Amino acid sequence: MFGIYLHIPFCKKICDYCDFRVISANERLFGEYSDLICQEIEFFNFRHPGLLKTAETLYLGGGTPSVLPGDNLRQIFACLESVGVAIGNLREVSMEFNPESTTPQSIENAMDLGVKRFSLGLQTFDPEMLRRIGRSHSVEAGKQALEQLLKYPEIQVSGDLMFNLPEQTVEGFLRDVDCLSDYPLNHISFYGLTVNPRSILGQKVEKGIFHLDEDLYEPMYAGGVELLERKGFRRYEVSNFAKPGFESAHNRNYWERGEYAGFGPGAHSYVGNTRFYAPEMYPRWREYVRENCPENLLTKDSLTEEDVLMEFFWLSLRQASGLDLRQLEKMGKRLPEKSYSKWLDKGFLTLEPSDGKPSKLTLSGRGWIFMDDIVTDLAEKCSNLE
Repeated sequence: MFGIYLHIPFCKKICDYCDFRVISANERLFGEYSDLICQEIEFFNFRHPGLLKTAETLYLGGGTPSVLPGDNLRQIFACLESVGVAIGNLREVSMEFNPESTTPQSIENAMDLGVKRFSLGLQTFDPEMLRRIGRSHSVEAGKQALEQLLKYPEIQVSGDLMFNLPEQTVEGFLRDVDCLSDYPLNHISFYGLTVNPRSILGQKVEKGIFHLDEDLYEPMYAGGVELLERKGFRRYEVSNFAKPGFESAHNRNYWERGEYAGFGPGAHSYVGNTRFYAPEMYPRWREYVRENCPENLLTKDSLTEEDVLMEFFWLSLRQASGLDLRQLEKMGKRLPEKSYSKWLDKGFLTLEPSDGKPSKLTLSGRGWIFMDDIVTDLAEKCSNLE
């Protein structure tokens, strides 16, 4: 499968924990940005003729895509159509929204363009937690945005939360999960906070203004998983939960090592066993596009056999579908039974048979918490087929 990602780098306010390549929303830049990303799309299509036509998914992320005016979005979508992307026929068209820019007009503008899946970044329903992480919306605004989106039965709505926030309790996070899952949603994601020392929040943690208790990570995560499973959500990836049939096709393409093209500052692409991305800072990206997107300004990583193998381990085990041992053999590799037996004994892995033979390794129980250790250990013990 092939997917397209559009990075919209603008935010009305940059959150204190954010270390993404985003900039404060400046209406004077919206038209310039739309022109530039269209040029970038056209140059990619020139270098990879016909590839964009094969896209099955489109995802608008950021930043905050919902701050971009309808006219600018229409220009970008028209550009995609001009290079052969049949947006109306795509399997999935997703767009991230923030509560403060979720209005009937912004929703309907997106729907008119073909967006059918809306991902709303809520993070928490605790007003004190929102303040501590520097979010600009209120709890009430978050709930109003959810209710606004749910007025449109023809779209899919996903809600995002964060956990292990400064001074957050297990009970507080589970209240967030309980509150969000009480809404008629078909998809929920929650992510453990990663504090970058360069971010505003990271500096506050470094100074001792806020404290993060890493010991609470496991009970928060495990409790959230259990609560969602009771409410009919299936964990299909370490941080993503869906009602049956509502999994994100675009994100699954990433995890299954499918190809994709990314447009916008620092957006990543994967084509022909090479991962690459354009300059991340907006001014440098602007010059890159104005210079006709020279390939020598791309950061490239051509994957070696070892790189591919490591990606296969990481991306397979983070999914509920697990690591397919038969697929590993097709890659000329094998895992001796003794290499994973200790994880089976701990209950951290489950071995699923097929036709009487070992077939798949999937994380189970506390294995989801110790995923990094398990992946590293198994990859080190992987050997060539004799």
